[in-house]
Amino acid sequence: MTEGEVPLESQHRMDATGDSRLGGGGWNNSSLMSHGFALLVTAAALLLQFVLYPYVRATPFLLFFGAVMLSAWNGGWGPGLLSAGLSAVAASYFFLPPRFAFSWRPEDLLSVSLFLAISTLIIRLNVHTRAAQADAEAQRERLHTLFMRAPAIIAIHRGPEHVFEFSNPVHAQLLGGRELLGRTVRQAQPELEGQGFYELLDRVYQTGEPIYGKEALANVGDPTHPRTGYFNFVYQPMPGRDGRPDGVMVFGFEVTEQVLARRGLERTERRLATITHNATLGLIMMDDRQHCVFMNPSAEQLTGFTLEELRGQPLHDCIHHTRPDGTPYPISECPIDRALATRCQERGHDVFVHKDGGFYPVAFTASPILEGDRATGLVIELRDTTEDQRKQAERERLLVELREAVRLRDEFLSVASHELRTPLTPLSLRLQGLERSIRAEPGSPLAARLGKEVDVMRRQVKRLSDLVNGLLDVSRITTGRMKLLLEEVELTEVTREVLARFQSEAQHARCALILDTDGPVSGQWDRLRLEQVLTNLLSNALKYGAGKPVHLHVEQREDRARLVVRDEGIGIHPEAMGRIFNRFERGVSERHYGGLGLGLYVTRQILAAMGGTVTAESTPAQGATFTVELPLQPVPSQGAA
Repeated sequence: MTEGEVPLESQHRMDATGDSRLGGGGWNNSSLMSHGFALLVTAAALLLQFVLYPYVRATPFLLFFGAVMLSAWNGGWGPGLLSAGLSAVAASYFFLPPRFAFSWRPEDLLSVSLFLAISTLIIRLNVHTRAAQADAEAQRERLHTLFMRAPAIIAIHRGPEHVFEFSNPVHAQLLGGRELLGRTVRQAQPELEGQGFYELLDRVYQTGEPIYGKEALANVGDPTHPRTGYFNFVYQPMPGRDGRPDGVMVFGFEVTEQVLARRGLERTERRLATITHNATLGLIMMDDRQHCVFMNPSAEQLTGFTLEELRGQPLHDCIHHTRPDGTPYPISECPIDRALATRCQERGHDVFVHKDGGFYPVAFTASPILEGDRATGLVIELRDTTEDQRKQAERERLLVELREAVRLRDEFLSVASHELRTPLTPLSLRLQGLERSIRAEPGSPLAARLGKEVDVMRRQVKRLSDLVNGLLDVSRITTGRMKLLLEEVELTEVTREVLARFQSEAQHARCALILDTDGPVSGQWDRLRLEQVLTNLLSNALKYGAGKPVHLHVEQREDRARLVVRDEGIGIHPEAMGRIFNRFERGVSERHYGGLGLGLYVTRQILAAMGGTVTAESTPAQGATFTVELPLQPVPSQGAA
């Protein structure tokens, strides 16, 4: 409302009473028109009195009462009093004897006074009636404005058929802007058929008792595409003149969002309750006073207490008050309660007190419940670790037994290898002597009878000797007793010597040995171990690449020596590449190829001890390539990996 603007209700009241004119508020267009109207009706009464005077001489003031009444009804006190005064003067001058002269006889004075008194009463009655009507109209306008601006659903039905008399914008928008006024509820809202709302309206109209609905389900919106909503409403009877209802007021709110949100929250709470009640972890919640407010069944089983026994009790004083040695456990030292003060999660292991007084180990997680910067409570997860500790003790016992078994195995391998090697040495020497005798007399009956058998026995003794040496190497590696004797070694020369020793075996395997070198490559290495590496790689190449050539390449790259052994045999499957360097592992079935699966393991350990590496690349059915790299100078730390 702007400054100087007069409210509608006040305007109605001032127009009816004339206060704005009589109170010195100044003349305006409305005042002039009201006083002009008073002059007009007074003049009209005067003219009519002239016409009717021959017939109503006894009552010269009668028609002037009507002028006063109309003036007062139209303009209030000012125009009414103006009309009364003019009427008294006109009646006295024109109609009281002697006519056309002012002659105040006592009886005429009484008549004029009585006329003025009655006129004043008429003015007062008209002003009060008009003011009452103005107030009623103002109240009606205010109520109408309130209904139209209200955020609630408001509608008014009249008659037993419930004809729409009023519908505020919220109600009209809810029903999709359809035509309502002048139509019955059944005509305007046919989608409510069968939902009981028509019957409720009938009952309110017939009984005069209001009906309250809560979260009622109803179809609303566009009639062609209605939607479903939830509503709280009141059907309030509107009494008529005889006191009986002649209409029903509908007042309501749509609560669809609230209902759906509450039901979603209820579903979430039910799921959360199901989770907490079926969780195998013990869950405990305490408030900011460190009092217990919730426990799930697992926590009840773990602590021995029920929720009812601990609810509202200081949690620390019930389940965490004493250490296993019997000394008190102050709450100030408790990491669980510390999480509430620090507002930080705490994890750890501790010992709790059972209801029966016994102790049990637990793993705990204490998580503060934060609201802004304030911790309002704590959620504690508990897990009994008794079984975990038992299993850990069992694992440690088994680990000790396993280590002892491995020690005994390695000791057995060492002893067995030495014991097997002892008879192999004289047997090998005897076979070598027999072989020399046969070569000395190639035409003798002994050579004809034993030549091939001695060669077979020699190869088998060598194979057995290699197996025993492999076991000995494994024993030395696992016990850390493999020692290196570093000296200046020329790798190309060592490679040629090993190839010379393998010529017989290569001929037997129908493999050509091809060496490619860029020249001498020297470094500080253990010569015998280097020969062992070459022997293992060549043995593998001849075994798995029989019938095809084996290629060797020696070169120097900056400060490292590089040896490559490549065969064209069966190759290695991709799934076996990651394990061929492990102990007792092999890339193919042992039923088709012999050996213990130790050669590549020993090779890697020897190279690692000298600071080198060995890698493998292969494509099945296209052979395998093993690449050895060694530093030319010794590494700072030597020994088996």
